[in-house]
Amino acid sequence: MIIPVHNAKDLLGEQLHALAQQDYDGTFTVIISDNGSTDGVREYVENHDLSRCLNLQYVDSSGTAGASFARNRGAEAAHAPLLAFCDADDVVHPTWLRRITAELDHHDLVGTGLSTEALNSAETREVVPFAPPSNQGRSPFRPFVIGASMACRASTYRDLGGMLEFVHASEDMEFSWRALQAGARLHFIAEPLVEYRLRTGYLDNWRQAGALGYGSAHVRGMYRAAGCPPFRIRTTALALLALALRNPLLPTALTHMPTRLWLRLTSAHLRLIRGGRRYRSLTW
Repeated sequence: MIIPVHNAKDLLGEQLHALAQQDYDGTFTVIISDNGSTDGVREYVENHDLSRCLNLQYVDSSGTAGASFARNRGAEAAHAPLLAFCDADDVVHPTWLRRITAELDHHDLVGTGLSTEALNSAETREVVPFAPPSNQGRSPFRPFVIGASMACRASTYRDLGGMLEFVHASEDMEFSWRALQAGARLHFIAEPLVEYRLRTGYLDNWRQAGALGYGSAHVRGMYRAAGCPPFRIRTTALALLALALRNPLLPTALTHMPTRLWLRLTSAHLRLIRGGRRYRSLTW
């Protein structure tokens, strides 16, 4: 099991305790792949009470910033025939590892749905959009798994060369599409088996949404030749115009749009345009 970490020591413990409660019958190792943390996560992992129970292993993946680099270095350190991935700031359900690895008897790459109910306030869930599990893992082109809850055969991961380290955000989508293109069998469990933590700060929401907008434009550009549909300039421009008319300088009572939601949507569309122009995934 591989967990990419960057300055998440204060949240990692909750995930580790959840992993210790798995109803999985086999043994497993939890690899903490540290992507340049400065909060003392190495000492935290090496001295953690669950170190023996989870067979915790620390891996220094500080060479290049990014979750893909951390996942790849963690995968290189793993020796098991199956790899499971989750995130440091989320919480997996007790059945997660059993359910996700059982599907690898018939598939090469498996993902599950995420829920935002347990780790986020009602206010945060209201202002940060998140698709229900039944709509997760879907796109106009091909299905995909989510990096916060995925598993695959180690041979599949290594044959594909892991995740592309120059793709930032939407790297899990790109990995899924590349796996499908190579003939891998993908399965998505449309049930919430992981509790996902939403961003709460204004700047965090702006940055995350912008990265996703840019990343999705990047990945669509990479797969245009394979038939991936582009984003539409008119649709994006109209969305930005509507957002301009509902900007936070106006009272929320008039706009009916919380500031954090406005920031997410605006950042995602602006960065999508930038990525779309660069990677030729934006047309009329």
